[in-house]
Amino acid sequence: MENTRGTRQSNEWIKRVAGGAILLFATVLFFGMLYGVVRYWGMRPLYASELGRPCPEADVFFKTGDAQYAVAPQTTLGRGLHRLVVHGGGRERSVWLWVRDTTPPYAVGTERTISTLDFPTPANLIEGLTDADDRIKVSFFKEPPFGTVGDWDVEILLEDSSGNRSSVVSAVSVRVVRDTVTCEAGSDVPAPEAFLLDNYRVESMTEIDERTMRTPGEHPIAFVIDGMRYESVLRIVDTTAPLVTVETVFCEPNGTLLPEAFLKEVIDETAWTAAFVKEPDLAERNFQTVRICVTDAGGNAVEVEAGLLLTHAKPILIEARTEPLTAEECLNGVNYETATLIKDFVPNTIGTFAVSLQVSGAAEIALVEVVDTTPPVLTAGAVQGYLFHPLEAEQLCTVSDVSPVTVRCTTEVDWTKRETQRVGLLAVDAAGNEARAEAMLTLIEDVEPPVLYGVKTRYFYVEDAASYLEGVAAIDAADGEVPVRVDTSGVRPNRAGQYAVTYSAEDSAGNAVSARALVVFRKAKVSAQQLEKYTKRIMERITTEDMSLADKVFAIYDYCYNNVRYAARSDKGDWRSEALRAIKKGRGDCFTSNSLARALLELTDAEVVSVQRKSFNTNHYWLFVNVG
Repeated sequence: MENTRGTRQSNEWIKRVAGGAILLFATVLFFGMLYGVVRYWGMRPLYASELGRPCPEADVFFKTGDAQYAVAPQTTLGRGLHRLVVHGGGRERSVWLWVRDTTPPYAVGTERTISTLDFPTPANLIEGLTDADDRIKVSFFKEPPFGTVGDWDVEILLEDSSGNRSSVVSAVSVRVVRDTVTCEAGSDVPAPEAFLLDNYRVESMTEIDERTMRTPGEHPIAFVIDGMRYESVLRIVDTTAPLVTVETVFCEPNGTLLPEAFLKEVIDETAWTAAFVKEPDLAERNFQTVRICVTDAGGNAVEVEAGLLLTHAKPILIEARTEPLTAEECLNGVNYETATLIKDFVPNTIGTFAVSLQVSGAAEIALVEVVDTTPPVLTAGAVQGYLFHPLEAEQLCTVSDVSPVTVRCTTEVDWTKRETQRVGLLAVDAAGNEARAEAMLTLIEDVEPPVLYGVKTRYFYVEDAASYLEGVAAIDAADGEVPVRVDTSGVRPNRAGQYAVTYSAEDSAGNAVSARALVVFRKAKVSAQQLEKYTKRIMERITTEDMSLADKVFAIYDYCYNNVRYAARSDKGDWRSEALRAIKKGRGDCFTSNSLARALLELTDAEVVSVQRKSFNTNHYWLFVNVG
């Protein structure tokens, strides 16, 4: 009976399983046929998407691609089946988005060196862990032998909540001391802790001295820790090039030169060598530049430039003065009978100078450094000035020095005060040497009018512009030069005749001066064009286009000197007639010669000023010509 009951139950279970399978098959077949019919109609009711990716556009559910979501879904959707409403083909339809996770986690294994006392977790040995799923399990595939010195490849298993798996391998080195410790040459001796990976107790270690710290290379260092011997390497590197300071070398011709002679100072933590990049020319007597390469024990090299001068004359230091330098001073007292300076040199300017001299028939150069250690000579005493007229400090004293000097007042002057004041003065020369003095300044009232200069009878041609103020100046004791006014209201410049003009000037204190003079207007007997016809011919004979201004001026001087004989008579009111007379007649007085020179100089670019004697019984005339 029991066997029969068991057989019935088994048959019932088989029937139920078979019925369920048939129902499942029919359901799948139905939905498959339905899906096919829908796809035939142009619709895709189900779309699979990967977890973490953005929600697809509604177009993916229709073959035509022309569709929109009725309600926009979230940018990213969680894992599972999501019902969405899509508007397409003129109607709204329900579709399904299946979000699944088929991508395994990803990470990068690291290389780690740890101590025997360190037991890192799997997550500590990987980097860049990424996955669409936030729930990721990280575990050791096999428990690593942490705590034992050695190099181990540790496999780490990554698994997300969807069952996707991957693995990554990390290289782990277990040590008590570091394999290598690197230090820059010349640095301090590293402490034992610099070699240890953890808080171990060192029983003994190899001694490291300063010599080792200055020797590039690898130096073995042994340790005894808890009775066990361990080894490390101290690597000394030199990555810094030497710091080199050079100086100019002065060597006698045909002497022996080493590159080290040019090196004033070399700073480096390791040993170094020096070599010429190119051997200097020992026959060259002029200043030359030498290139030197300095290389340290670490292979770092630097090229520097230094000066070389082959000469019997060593550099000398000399106090500034106005007396010329001698060859004996340049040669430091060494007697060379044929030593002479090629060109005179006066050491009155502070600085370093190359002085050319000839020694035993050969030209050489001596470097002379001119210094000024002597303070200026500053003299001050009683000085008189004018109220309300400030003076410069240089006007309150006299000062002399070889180099330029600046003077300033060290006390403030009251330019409205009549009482005598003590004024402190400080003079500083170009070398910084100082001198002090005190002036006794007394200010008085300005009651004197200016003095007029250059007021004289002037001659003009009717057709020419009249320059009444040419050569006229008014100088005041307090104000210096002040403006000059001229009253020409009675002058009729277009009619020949003699007219009176008045010159006047006034200083800031109201003191005035005036003076009368005559201006004479004459009709020209010789026009400017007529005179120029002759002067151009002369200039064409005595000058050329390539001549300098100075050469042309001297050519004019020679022509006038050689072609005008003295005759004690001339018309002082008609310079053009006198210039033409000098050309045609070849005679006249100083005014005649002056007029010819003036006419010729007008055809050049020279600046010309006419000068007439003022205080003698006889007249005389000059021309000041600026030839640069």
